Amino acid sequence: MKKFLSLLICALLLFPFAPTAEASYRSEAEAIIAHKTSAAGAGSTQEWISSLADTAGTSAEWYVIALARLGYSGFESYAQALADYLGEKTVRGTNAQRCALGFIAAGCKSEYIEETAKNSIGSQGIMSYIWGLMLLSCGAESEYAPEALAAELAAMRTADGGFALSGDTANPDVTAMALTALAPYRESAEISEAIESALLCLSAMQTESGGYISYGAENCESAAQVTVALCALGIYPESDARFIKNGKSALDSVRSFALAGGGYAHTAGGEESEMATVQALHAFTAMHLFEKGESLFGFEMPAGVPGGFYDVGAEKPNENGEKAPVNVKNAVCIAIIAVCAVGIIVTALIPTKKKEED
Repeated sequence: MKKFLSLLICALLLFPFAPTAEASYRSEAEAIIAHKTSAAGAGSTQEWISSLADTAGTSAEWYVIALARLGYSGFESYAQALADYLGEKTVRGTNAQRCALGFIAAGCKSEYIEETAKNSIGSQGIMSYIWGLMLLSCGAESEYAPEALAAELAAMRTADGGFALSGDTANPDVTAMALTALAPYRESAEISEAIESALLCLSAMQTESGGYISYGAENCESAAQVTVALCALGIYPESDARFIKNGKSALDSVRSFALAGGGYAHTAGGEESEMATVQALHAFTAMHLFEKGESLFGFEMPAGVPGGFYDVGAEKPNENGEKAPVNVKNAVCIAIIAVCAVGIIVTALIPTKKKEED
């Protein structure tokens, strides 16, 4: 017996267990994060996360969403930069919804979230319904009830059962994003029927390499979006027969666009694409979360804001704690309005004064 145990221990030391699928997906996500950290010249992942403040409001949100779901934190500088950006720029529709999701991912309950949920849904076609529903699923309040909005989105299916920006032929990206948004409401018979028809449509669109063609080209982002959608619906992308073609899955297609440096190309043989790289990160993060019974956009509304945070449009003090210098353009506008107001008052009073003198 002792001899058997000794042999067993030796075997375990010589032949360790293979890493789990979850560990593999996490490592693939971490490889992208390491690549982005290195490309930014950052000394650590946290330093790179802090540098995302430089692109807050334009593209950083997609990275913050994945990083937050992987358990990273330290998004305070990003959240403040996003608030500052939105205080200076007019952002509408799906761009506003992306920024609102960025606040949620960063753990910051900005007033911008509720304002966006109330004002953006339906303002920019089907995509504003999709991302608006994502916001409502995170707990944002709107005139829409989430279930009602889900039903409205489900009714936008194309003739072939999927979803598209326009026309009656489904697009894989739009179909996948719609499925991701509808996933939390799949217990409803109406929503379930829409989901099943869209899944059949996606299965029919899948190529022999496991990927998807959008606007004439098989690409990384489409395969990544489908992977995220399947995970949100509790469908394992690497084993469900409906989504395996010629032994290849959508995730295999994502991997086929990987570049030696750690990034991902939009199409085969292309250079690194920022959108392809972050979408690949989303796919691997979604696979990692699938093993935990969670989804990529499974956020809850934050309880508050980071310490010292100044919300969109709020007056922000400078480093010395004094009021920041007044914006010259705004000051001039205020002065002009004030002068005009005084002029109106004076004009109104002159006749009265003259009458009194008479």
